Amino acid sequence: MYLKDMVTKRFISALVGSVLMMSVFAAEKNLEKDITMVSYEQSWLDSKGTLALRNNTSEEVHNLVFLITYLDMSGQELDYREYDREISIDAHRTRKVDIPAYEHSRNYHYYRSEGMGGNNSPAFKIKFQLKDYNVGEDVADVEPMPEEIIPDVVNYGNGFSEGLILLFLVLAFLFCVGLSTGLYVLVAVMAKNRNRNVVAWLFLSIVATPLLMIIILLAIGKGKGKDPIA
Repeated sequence: MYLKDMVTKRFISALVGSVLMMSVFAAEKNLEKDITMVSYEQSWLDSKGTLALRNNTSEEVHNLVFLITYLDMSGQELDYREYDREISIDAHRTRKVDIPAYEHSRNYHYYRSEGMGGNNSPAFKIKFQLKDYNVGEDVADVEPMPEEIIPDVVNYGNGFSEGLILLFLVLAFLFCVGLSTGLYVLVAVMAKNRNRNVVAWLFLSIVATPLLMIIILLAIGKGKGKDPIA
């Protein structure tokens, strides 16, 4: 009998503790009143809708999760979408948040915003419902690098390397052109100084190589007579 009473008391104590714990958590977040929608804007031309959300708590809030229900003008539900936004709203302040425009391709507009006119721009209403906030604060301080950034870094490195290779090839080409032109000029100057026919030696340089003609001109020396000879 004593054991049964003790077990009963422990069960009741655990149940009461659970209820109290749930009450504490419920008191910490009031999802109906902590954050409320002040206004919404979406004209028939907008690709985004803009929510104005007010933080009614005494502390800054972060990382909101909320549900938007779209209604026709009679209050019938048309659609719903859940959003999460990594934003911060100071205590007792209002901040605007962008979400994708509802039925933008069909020219829908919020009933308090500008419409196209006629039946080509249907009006709608929305209902805001807060699902949670301060989501993931334990890991919010350490933001991992987005995966899409990594390929950009790699591509940048590849582009930089390709640019260097291209620059090197251009410089090498210009160097070869300059060196070749210089050798032809040297052949012409040597032929003239040695009383040789400049045109003939330049032609031979094209047929053979300028370097070979330079060696030959050095070997045969200066021509005799006043008129140039081959």
